[in-house]
Amino acid sequence: PQITGAKNIKWVHSFSAGMDRVLTPEIIKSSVLVSNSSGVLATPIAEHVITYMLIFARGFLASLKNQEKRIWQKDDTLTELYGKTVLIVGVGHIGGEVAQLAHAFGCKVIGVVRSPKENYGTVDEIKSPKDLEKILPRADFIVSCLPDTPETHYLFNAKKFKLMKSSAYFINIGRGGLVNEKDLIAALKKKTIAGAALDVTETEPLAASSPLWNMPNVIITPHHSGTSEYSMDRAIDCFCLNLKAFLGGKRLPNLVNKKLGY
Repeated sequence: PQITGAKNIKWVHSFSAGMDRVLTPEIIKSSVLVSNSSGVLATPIAEHVITYMLIFARGFLASLKNQEKRIWQKDDTLTELYGKTVLIVGVGHIGGEVAQLAHAFGCKVIGVVRSPKENYGTVDEIKSPKDLEKILPRADFIVSCLPDTPETHYLFNAKKFKLMKSSAYFINIGRGGLVNEKDLIAALKKKTIAGAALDVTETEPLAASSPLWNMPNVIITPHHSGTSEYSMDRAIDCFCLNLKAFLGGKRLPNLVNKKLGY
């Protein structure tokens, strides 16, 4: 948003969790308070992530293609989520919900967080960002839930993909800028990793010419993992909560750190 000439603006609220489009240099330098709707989409996005995982584990990509061709063919490579290791990079509201659902399926959950605390509910292990490269080789599913900031931009690149298991699946529901897409495409072509599920891409909409569309081991959804008939009601409740705090002169519950970007 542009605030040039708008002398009375004191607060900007976003109905989105990601702030990369809101935090313009002008907004960052100003005294304007910024809040977001972090947490309101956690339930549908976490269910979306688990759906990705089940599709990969139960071989639905191949089964649905066979159905279109009326081919009855069993797959002896099917597996289950039970016992798998899920690495969640960014255990905020969404990552925490993913952890809870993954734990219910019997997965071991490892979380990477900027400032580790003692209790993260159903997360079995908590690691800091400096440990990421050490724990990537342990994960069967890597779930990226981070915002796109100067610190996280292109976090997932060729080096990170090479550290993953060849049987691992990469899932991104954070922001497209977290991933070097050329490196991801190369890793998928070389079978450095088993597959990827992307609800966000570097450029949106994803270009029709992108190889990702036709890759047999890739799931593309059009940045709608947070969509639900309940999403707007939750977003409005969140806004009202922050509005009440603003009018009362209290700290906004969803106040964004403009320097950190979230």
